[in-house]
Amino acid sequence: MNVHALIGGLILVVPLLASGQSNIGHAILPAGKSHFEFIDKKGDATRPVTVWMYVPAGCDRGCPLQFVMHGVQRNAETYLDHWVPFSAGFNPSGKPAGAGKFIVIAPEFKRQYFPDDDDYSLGRSTVEADPEKWAFAVPEHLFDELVLRYGLKATGYRLFGHSAGGQFVHRLHLFYPQHRANPIIAANPGWYTQLEWGNTDTNFRFPYNTIGSRVDPTRARAALSRPFILMLGDADVDPNDKSLNKGRGANTQGAFRFARGNAFFDNARAAAVALNCKFVWQKVVVTGVAHDGARMSEAAISLMNGMEK
Repeated sequence: MNVHALIGGLILVVPLLASGQSNIGHAILPAGKSHFEFIDKKGDATRPVTVWMYVPAGCDRGCPLQFVMHGVQRNAETYLDHWVPFSAGFNPSGKPAGAGKFIVIAPEFKRQYFPDDDDYSLGRSTVEADPEKWAFAVPEHLFDELVLRYGLKATGYRLFGHSAGGQFVHRLHLFYPQHRANPIIAANPGWYTQLEWGNTDTNFRFPYNTIGSRVDPTRARAALSRPFILMLGDADVDPNDKSLNKGRGANTQGAFRFARGNAFFDNARAAAVALNCKFVWQKVVVTGVAHDGARMSEAAISLMNGMEK
């Protein structure tokens, strides 16, 4: 049985049973799977985001938050479900892992409010002048709302995105480098915004590169010197995948996702040299995996477990 509650900018649909302890002035953290509508009062309040959430048994206000960004199908609940089995502190083999329990948050950018692919994967950066109204700002604003409403102790969050979600994540890191996501993982993006300025010889501009975008050298230095993980499945090599961008601008980056990912990483490393800044990004190749959100999620979980041991 579920109950509905209106709390600030959240319209909650939550189970009656709840986990954690009640703090005066804070909402009760719901146990299990729930969803709510987030009204982004710090950003664009006219474009609500449906948020799917899972809180494993025994997870209290001290548990970390794992944000998961869906692909082009806008299937946030499916991506949430990829992470649910591991949120109770187990690795993909079913054994206890060092990362411990965590809360899963999967925002859903519905086409009703974000109708075009660019509204999601490009974060509305092409049509909105105010960065706080970009879709890239939604995870930050949602994190603040969750901390405030539930009295969470987290000072940052983990962020993972696959496919179009990987596009969203890598551009969030470039356009909004002041984010508090760590680790931040982009898995198998279909194409990229490469770092480039002032090249009059190129036939392409933003969104295929940063020419004409809001990513200036200052923003680029900030992004390149902050941790970022690009995760690529080495079997994601189908040049005829129906969801792959086959436009001329994307094809200059490579014929398939694995090639495009390697080209993007090399481009970023060269940009760091040109800008004379630290380059602390990582590239992680997942062997034998193609364009598979579930298996790339498992690989990300294994990676994070290893990072926390």
